[in-house]
Amino acid sequence: MPKSRKRKLNRDSAAALAATTSERVSGRAAIRPGTFNLDGDFFTPEGGLIRRARAKVTPGEATTLVRLGARVAFEGCGCGGGGGCTPSWPDPEDIAKTVAAGAPRFTNKYGSPTWIDVWTGEGESVVFLHGDVQWGNLAE
Repeated sequence: MPKSRKRKLNRDSAAALAATTSERVSGRAAIRPGTFNLDGDFFTPEGGLIRRARAKVTPGEATTLVRLGARVAFEGCGCGGGGGCTPSWPDPEDIAKTVAAGAPRFTNKYGSPTWIDVWTGEGESVVFLHGDVQWGNLAE
């Protein structure tokens, strides 16, 4: 490959990368730490992209995953977190106290859609509680 063509490809690649990066800062695909962007991507509070790995898990499975190191996020309205509410991300100390209190419970207190799912990405797992879930002093 002639040298000039290689340099042009590198410049084009750099321009494409810059465009992709700027799209991730603003617009539909923007990284939104701790919540969802307009494309439906979910991010940790640090901005790491996570994807749903399991659609429904039991309270016992959720407890086991958190004991093994999964983080916890929750939203109480049952919208799934992308319907305008911002998921809450409790700190590790609160999570440790919560897990010590036992498994999460589905309360049906407000009649919200209620479930637990698991999201993974960038080397971590997140147990995401939705709707009428109570777990110690977290959620609901």
